[in-house]
Amino acid sequence: MRNECAVLIVSTIADVATDEVAAKLSDRGVSFLRINTENYPLSGTLSTTLTPAPEHSVVSEFDQRQFSSPVSVWYRRMRTPSRPDDMDSGMYEFCLQENRAALLGSILSASARWMSHPQAVWLAENKPYQLSLASSLGLRIPRTLISNDPATIQETFSRFSQMIVKPVRSGHFVRDGKEYSVFTSRVLSSHLEKIESARLAPSIYQELIPKKFDIRVTIVGRRLFAVAIDSQSDPDAMVDWRKTTNAKLPHYPLTLPIEIEKHLLNFMQLLGLTFGAIDMIQTPDGEFVFLEVNPSGQWLWIDDILSLGISDAVADWLAGEGHP
Repeated sequence: MRNECAVLIVSTIADVATDEVAAKLSDRGVSFLRINTENYPLSGTLSTTLTPAPEHSVVSEFDQRQFSSPVSVWYRRMRTPSRPDDMDSGMYEFCLQENRAALLGSILSASARWMSHPQAVWLAENKPYQLSLASSLGLRIPRTLISNDPATIQETFSRFSQMIVKPVRSGHFVRDGKEYSVFTSRVLSSHLEKIESARLAPSIYQELIPKKFDIRVTIVGRRLFAVAIDSQSDPDAMVDWRKTTNAKLPHYPLTLPIEIEKHLLNFMQLLGLTFGAIDMIQTPDGEFVFLEVNPSGQWLWIDDILSLGISDAVADWLAGEGHP
């Protein structure tokens, strides 16, 4: 028996932001189907039935629940299950790849409103492209080098005087079964003694820009929620505010200049993103500098501190209520 759903959610069981939005959809009486991607393929099943034209239709079944033609699809996050101890690593990787292709292939044809379409998310995850696009739209970006060439990195360090380094793509890796996070870090002259190790992976090197505040701008549809984070009040947060464990790091609601808002909305539109968490810097003289956008970023801690209603805005958009 088919269960019609208004909203299809593709996420993970570990994402508390999805929990919050799902609860708000339930409160509104909006039907939804949530797919926790780490259930596949080891503990979940999926099936998709395609009918030939002209009666073409797509019906997908996930764990015995069927759906077709959702009004909105929220492509939130993908997460893979851990490899069973008795499963060959090569077979594990093969099964994950096949599962991902089947899962995403089953939903890509949905003629629905997307937050955001997987193709847009995959494109937006490329930080060099983000920076180039932002600069072309008139947003200031830091002077940037993306390289694994030791000589070029050394020359750039001399030219920038003060420099930071961060990953090109992922800030997380696993070593000996443990997960580690890679934060934005300042490059010191002593680090250049081991510069040959930079050959192993290109990184993003940028001039260190003085900060008044770190800025987080969460965009939902055409709605902007801007927050100033007083990162300079905590030594552990000065270079990368995510590194601090200070739960009381000051946050303030912020109204962005109209011109900056226009640039950010144009940026999101050109990327094809409906949702994004944008990181910026406000300099001591008040200038705004674009750093990056995370198309699947977090926001719950902002709602907890400032009650801006970002979760409500996401639920409103998915339900087709009130705002574009």
